[in-house]
Amino acid sequence: MSDLIRRPGGDTSPYSAPGGFSRTEGKGLQRRQNTEIANGLVTAARVQAAGYVAATGMQLSAMLSREAQFQSDGDPRTAERLNYIADSFAEYAALEVRRFQR
Repeated sequence: MSDLIRRPGGDTSPYSAPGGFSRTEGKGLQRRQNTEIANGLVTAARVQAAGYVAATGMQLSAMLSREAQFQSDGDPRTAERLNYIADSFAEYAALEVRRFQR
C-alpha cells in the first residue's frame, strides 16, 4: 500500500526523518504518523459500516411498512398492530445506527 501522506524530507524510506531530526525523533514521528493513519482507517470503516446499517434499516423498514399496509387489508385495528411491529423495527434499526456514534 502506498503512503497516504507524503513523508517529510522527500525520502520514501519508512525511517527517514526531516532535516534536523535525530534518529529517535524520526522514529517517534513515524510512529505518531502511523497511529494517525490507523485511526483514520478505523474511522472510515466505522462510517462505512454505519452507512450500510442505515441503508439496510431504511430498506427493511420501508418493506415492513408496505407489508403491514398490505396485510391489514383496510382493517384499522390490524393496521395499528402491524404498524406497531414495523415501527418497533425502525426504532431498533435507528438504535443500531446511533451505536456507531459512540
